[in-house]
Amino acid sequence: MSDRIRELRHNLRTPINHILGYCEMLLEDAQEAGREECVENLTKIHAGGKQALSLINRQLSPETTHMGQLDFDCLRRDLAEPLDLILAAGGVLEGQGEVNAADLAKIRSAAERLSSLVEEAVAFEAGPASEPDRTDRETRSAPPPRPNGSGRLLVVDDNDANRDMLRRRLEREGYSVSSAEDGRRALEALRREPADLVLLDIMMPEIDGYEVLRQMKADPELRDIPVIMISALDEVQSVVRCIEMGAEDYLPKPFDPVLLRARIGASLEKKRLRDKEQSLMLNILPASIAEELRTKGSVEPKYFEDVTIVFTDFVGFTLSTEKLAAEDLVWQLDRYFTIFDRIVVRYGLEKLKTIGDSYMFAGGLPQRSPSHPVDAVLAALEMAEQVSRLSGPEGIEPWKIRVGVHTGPVIAGVVGIRKFAFDVWGDTVNYSSRMESSGAANRVNLSERTYSRVKDFFACEPRGKVLTKDKRELDMFFVQGIVPSLLAGAGEGIPPAFLRRYRVYFQKNPPAFPEFLLPAPESASATSDGM
Repeated sequence: MSDRIRELRHNLRTPINHILGYCEMLLEDAQEAGREECVENLTKIHAGGKQALSLINRQLSPETTHMGQLDFDCLRRDLAEPLDLILAAGGVLEGQGEVNAADLAKIRSAAERLSSLVEEAVAFEAGPASEPDRTDRETRSAPPPRPNGSGRLLVVDDNDANRDMLRRRLEREGYSVSSAEDGRRALEALRREPADLVLLDIMMPEIDGYEVLRQMKADPELRDIPVIMISALDEVQSVVRCIEMGAEDYLPKPFDPVLLRARIGASLEKKRLRDKEQSLMLNILPASIAEELRTKGSVEPKYFEDVTIVFTDFVGFTLSTEKLAAEDLVWQLDRYFTIFDRIVVRYGLEKLKTIGDSYMFAGGLPQRSPSHPVDAVLAALEMAEQVSRLSGPEGIEPWKIRVGVHTGPVIAGVVGIRKFAFDVWGDTVNYSSRMESSGAANRVNLSERTYSRVKDFFACEPRGKVLTKDKRELDMFFVQGIVPSLLAGAGEGIPPAFLRRYRVYFQKNPPAFPEFLLPAPESASATSDGM
């Protein structure tokens, strides 16, 4: 099929999209209101539109045009009957005054436009029909059940009537719908606020649908948004091209509303499953690592020269396991670890894993940050405080926690092929574990290296050389709190002196600050305020 005939076929089908789309919405309203006379005439309009569409599809099919059997004068004569039916039934409805007059006017305008286009085709002997509404998108729907859709959809079409019909149709289905009149505005809208699904026309000025699709699939922020292409270009080549470029689906115009509904529902369901899968992946792996695994299928090991590793472990956990039922034990662990998870997120740190009653997290990976030793100690102090404040199970002594912290280099990577795990290796991990096992209940124990990095922020108690489990003597320090001078003038929020020093050292604001570390007001009791 030549480009001129393809464009003509596209343009002739555009007003039929409008006739069928507006008629179907009016039919739904009339059926729901029980207006039988209106239903009868709207059914005639709909039948006329379907007849006109069938004539155009047959007369301008690839087979017919390939065999040189085009007869535009015959097409004009054949279309006269359905067009007369549409205009006559529309006139009756206008006289009744019981249906939306604006939509009836759009149906009449579309019928007149179709007649004009056919006349132009006859006059120019199948030359390019005047550059009419380059439409694409249409939507119809059977009156019966209207499902409750959910999701944010973006309709992209340069034809006002197409956008209006599709938007109204989808809003009736329960979707939140926005629209864009060209490809450039569509991309701008998506970058401001990504949609759950894009319904994209192909033939548009400036940036056509193919280019919009290409740019979306090249953008990491947009490439996972499903796209359904809707166009009067229904040749196999167009379908194949769109699918190869990454479109979720393709619908020719005018399309069956039930099919449109099903395709949208299926595409959104696929996206929800992908989002759920991605969410589960992010619960296992850091975001940047998950993205590398998703795009490349593997993760290269990485060397981090400066990371703070923190281990926590509950004191007397083994004794608790002997006194608690299994479900109560798991419930208690979940209770504490959920609190730890929230603390780690607040301080911009990375949870690595839990092993039994041990909780392990890190600062400075996968995103490098100069403030990670201070942030990790703040988080560790908050964890210890939360554990000391929570009561244990009835009849069981409250749980206590040891926390060990060390700073140094690690190798990080993903291991496994089925159940992925992001892990770290190196002496830094071993030293951190030794800091934890050599600590004390509800205290944060630092290695000498971590102490040297945080001593300007925290008051620490030197412990001297401490013998570890592996018979090594290492210098260790218990954190006592914030350096007193940094608490001067403290009220609510982060103390000004602490904030100033943090900004000088790291050129940014602290992610959070434990409220219990603030000095109690003179009028209050000696006990520090809780969180």
